[in-house]
Parts: sequence; structure tokens; C-alpha cells
Amino acid sequence: MSLIKLKSKTEPKYFTKSTEPKQREPFSEVTDDKVKKPINSASSLQIGNGVTITGSIKADNEVTIQGTLEGDVDCHCLIVSKSGNIKGKIKTEMMTIEGKSDGEITINDLLQIKSTGSVSGKVFYGKIQVEDGGKLIGEINYRDKKHKQEEFKDWKAL
Repeated sequence: MSLIKLKSKTEPKYFTKSTEPKQREPFSEVTDDKVKKPINSASSLQIGNGVTITGSIKADNEVTIQGTLEGDVDCHCLIVSKSGNIKGKIKTEMMTIEGKSDGEITINDLLQIKSTGSVSGKVFYGKIQVEDGGKLIGEINYRDKKHKQEEFKDWKAL
């Protein structure tokens, strides 16, 4: 007669490997299939369809425009949806446009113009992608990240 009963040994559930794929943070930037940095949705700004704003916007994260904005924007990432319209000076790292934009635009990294997008004015960019049907009108200048170039000033006659 045995005093010790041996049970079949099983691993506790908290040691088992999960076969589910890891979920990435919502509103995070993906570059080359790697999550770059999460965008804090609590500090993101969205201008809804039918809303018109006149003034300047300065944000550390993402700004999405579905309505109309007349003024300057300085942010990390700017998205102009199909119904969006922006007129003014823009300074951002990345910009995706499906609507209309007019003014002086400085993009340090990537400018994406979708098939329904239209950009006009003076544009400084690091990288550019224009889908078939997208419009780009005006003065277009490449900006190298390594060598900061001065923005062109309007020439004055002597």
C-alpha cells in the first residue's frame, strides 16, 4: 500500500503559450511591419464633417480633418479625409490627404496623396506617394532630413 498518490502532472494555465496573435495598440503607426509608437487617441484632434474652424492648431499627435479648416496646423500627423478641406500653412511629419489642401505645406517625412486628394501651393516633402488620380499642383521641393534646407522666401525685386 502506497501512502503517496502520484497524479499526472500538468502545467498551470498561466504557463501555457498563447496561440493568439498579439494585438497592437489602436491608433499606432506601423512602419515596415513594426509598431513605431502608439498615438495617444486621448490627445488626438478630429474636426468633424460639416464643422468649419478658423484659426491655428498646434498638437503633438494626430489631427484628422473631415470638415473645413482655414488656418495654420503644426502637428505630428495630419489626415485630411474625403470631405476635408484645409487652407493655410501646414507643418507636420506625415500627411495623408484624400480631400483638398491649399497653402504652404512642410512635411518632414511622408506625403501621401490618395486618388481623391488634391494638394496645391508650395510643398516641401521628405518622401512622397501619389496614387493614380491624385493631384499635386504648385511649387514642389524635396527636403533632405540630414541637411536642413531653408524654406524659400518670396523674391523681392531690387
